[in-house]
This record gives sequence, structure tokens and C-alpha cells, in this order.
Amino acid sequence: MKYEFYLFSLPTCKSKFKRMNFIINKVINKKKIKEIYLHEIAIFGILLLIFLRVVGLIISIEFLRDLKESKFKILIIGWFIWILAGCSALISGVFESQLFSDIFLLINGITTSLAALFVMMGLFSYFQELPGKILGILSILFISFPLIAFLFEFYNIAFNLSSMFLFFIIVVFSIVPLKRKETFKNSISIKSYYWFVIVLLAFYSLTISYVIFIFQGYSFGFYADEFSIPMFVNYFLGNISTIALIIYSIHLEYDISKLQKFELGDKYSHDLGNLIQVISSAAILTNVDKGLSKEKVENLDLIQKKCEEVAKLIKDIRKNI
Repeated sequence: MKYEFYLFSLPTCKSKFKRMNFIINKVINKKKIKEIYLHEIAIFGILLLIFLRVVGLIISIEFLRDLKESKFKILIIGWFIWILAGCSALISGVFESQLFSDIFLLINGITTSLAALFVMMGLFSYFQELPGKILGILSILFISFPLIAFLFEFYNIAFNLSSMFLFFIIVVFSIVPLKRKETFKNSISIKSYYWFVIVLLAFYSLTISYVIFIFQGYSFGFYADEFSIPMFVNYFLGNISTIALIIYSIHLEYDISKLQKFELGDKYSHDLGNLIQVISSAAILTNVDKGLSKEKVENLDLIQKKCEEVAKLIKDIRKNI
């Protein structure tokens, strides 16, 4: 089924409408195979992905406003680029020109892998500080390699390189926490761990199915195909993966914040308890001196009493933590 809409023709001054179709040209190794209309399922799947990415962006912005931590800046950049990736996929179908269509497909591939890099790196930073140089070098590689292949008109290679980079990020996302297994398990709750497993299952299912479908002859992103079960599976898994990733990031932030709150509370309550113990001991030793005036003795008793009250408060704080 073809997807059609009417758009005002800007080049003319007359009030007329020009019929335009979302057309994606399937290109393999410099050869135009055929023109196929972007299916409604693909459009709906892309729009839903854009909506979910906007949700991820809003959540990251809220975390940044509340916590002021740099990792949320990385996540914000990642979600924003991912939104651009979805938009470029839709825009690629507006152009009847083969060249412009391919350019926006290239932008879609590059921005998708680049966005995944930033989002995953932002989540990595919960467990390990990552040098900015690594993010910069990987970003340059993710952009330059597909772009060079595209400039030499190896379109299929350019699109597949972007997909390979995306799959590389997914593999790293699953391996790094396993290498730091103890830190990972001690930092998150069992719910977050389960969501992490769900994210892995969803992304690996998406990756494996996508590779199988590409080898069966389907186009990059299924943008140039008629409706099929593989197309539905691809967008279904893509949206499920995004939902799981957002929920996992929320659970992760909650667990890490709770752990940091516990560590800070325990540290300060312990240090404060030591100070109170010193003050109380000094008051007791001073009170032993029988030559003190009545007023000084009352003051020392008051200090000791207040130290006992503070000690009780510290115990209550530790219990609540």
C-alpha cells in the first residue's frame, strides 16, 4: 500500500497542490534496483520511536536540572541525536531526487549509531569514568567511515557500516557491566538488573533479526520495502528496546542516587558521632575537677546532655538510611 499526502508547491506563486509520495530508492552497489513507497507501518514505527526518544530526552533534562551531573549532558546529546535520526528517516522519503534521498538515509545511519554511542556512554559513566577523548575518537570514526564510503558511491557499505557501529555499541554495553560484575551488582537493585537483562534481550533480538533480514534481501531500515512480517518485527523490537532502555535508565538513576545517599549519610553520621564522642568525653573529664564553679558544672552537664541527644539522633539517621 502506498502512503500519499499533498504538499503546497513553494517554487510556484500559484495556489496549487502538488502530489508527493514518500519514495525510497533501494540502492545496492551503485545500482538503482527499484522505487518503493514508504509503508504506513514504517512511518508509524518511526514516529513512535521519535516520541519515545523525546520522552528519554525530557527525563534526562529533568535529571540534569535536579542533580547537575555531567553524565546527563551526554545522555541529552544522545537522545537529541536519536530524535534527529528518526526525523532524517522520514525526510529521506520526501525527496524525489535519488541523491537527496540517499543523503538523508546516510544521515539516518550515522546519527543512529552516534546517538547509541552517547546514550550508552552516558549509562557507562554510572560505573566508570570515561575520558572525553574516547567519546571524541569514536564519534569521528562513526561519522567519517560511512561518509567516506558514501562519497565513493559505495552506498550499501556506507549504510551497513553505520549498522555495524550500532551493533558494536550494543555488544560493548552488555560486556562492560559483566567485566565489572561485583561493582555492577552492588550498585543496582534486583529490579534494575532484570531491566538490564530485558534491554540486552531486546537489543540482541533486534540485532540478530536485522542481520538475518538484511541477508534475505531487505533494505536498510526497511524503508524501501512493502509491508512484511520482518518489517513489523524490526519496528516492534526497536520500540520495545527503546522503552526498556528508558525504564532501565530510570531504575539505574534511582538505585545509584539511593546508594550515594546511603554512603554520604553513613560517612557524615559516623564522623559526627566521633566528634560528639570527643566533646562528651571532654565534658566528663572536665566535670571531674571539684574546683569548678556551680555555673560551669551546670554548663558541662548541659553539654553532656545535648551530646547524648545528638547521639540518639545519629542512631535514628542511620536506621532511616
